[in-house]
Amino acid sequence: MGILPGPLQDPCESEELVRSSTSGAKTALFLFNLRFDDRPNPPFQHLGVDFTREAEKCDTPIIELKRICLSYKRLEKWCHMPFFATTVTGCFVRVDAKASISVQPYCVAEIVSVMETKNVYQLGSNRTNLVLKLRHAGKEQISTPRYVSRQEFTMREFMQWKLKMMAAGTKVPTSEMIASKDKSIKEALDHTFTHGEIDLIVALKKQFRAAPLNVAKRKLQLFDQLSAARSQGDADMVKEIQDELKTLNEETKQLSQVRTTEHGMKITIPPIVMSRKRPAPKAPIEDYHNTAPFTRKKTRPMLITSLKNESVCKAVYAELDLRYDRGFQPENED
Repeated sequence: MGILPGPLQDPCESEELVRSSTSGAKTALFLFNLRFDDRPNPPFQHLGVDFTREAEKCDTPIIELKRICLSYKRLEKWCHMPFFATTVTGCFVRVDAKASISVQPYCVAEIVSVMETKNVYQLGSNRTNLVLKLRHAGKEQISTPRYVSRQEFTMREFMQWKLKMMAAGTKVPTSEMIASKDKSIKEALDHTFTHGEIDLIVALKKQFRAAPLNVAKRKLQLFDQLSAARSQGDADMVKEIQDELKTLNEETKQLSQVRTTEHGMKITIPPIVMSRKRPAPKAPIEDYHNTAPFTRKKTRPMLITSLKNESVCKAVYAELDLRYDRGFQPENED
């Protein structure tokens, strides 16, 4: 049975525990303290033992904070929703931290606001230009939802966040704030979309889409818009539509080249296989193509052997002589 790492303790208290425990527990606790203290950068050592004890007494346990923690999958699903900015603001995420914020690879951060940028990037199956402004113990960073973890934060990351919040003099969220934000998340999960919201979501997805789903349909729409713009004399609109048509044609040409390269490769057949391949009978095929459907044909049955051939005729009559005595003569063909 292993020793689970618990909260940091005072060295004096550790010595008293070692004296009062049994021999097996003494060895295990001594080895754990030795391994924990010999690390190059023990966590939270610069904050002191008092901060650790105060963090343990904090009113916000890890279970409560996980109620308002959003994962990458949730952000990907909500990125085009009309309630995205209002719902995620105030929630927490486990994000890939920068070196200036945390030494650990991941940290607990609060979403301060949602902003838009000019750069459009791929977020799972969607494309968006939204970025998150995050705050970790008074320090802020701007990050895309792509760097948000799919898993919940660990106890170690939670304790690090609490200690840094107390060291920076920042208040942690209270139970009332967590309950209010949890209620807004549940309302977002049970949200009923209106026709206007659905049209807005479709327009956003269409705006950030790299290429139209149906290129031919989009070209027809552009040709109609081009004729309407020319009739109205709008030169700027005509130029914009022509540029989009040119871009579509180039993308279609590139896709066709890729498909031709992938599916048009010749398969090299070994010569031994080609030598075994027999040619198809051409005579029946030519006869089938040359037949006329309305021409009278000979349907009288014919013998397999032809008696007009002298050698065949002699062989047949010789066989008949052997079977039925001699005297059979060829019929007069006249």
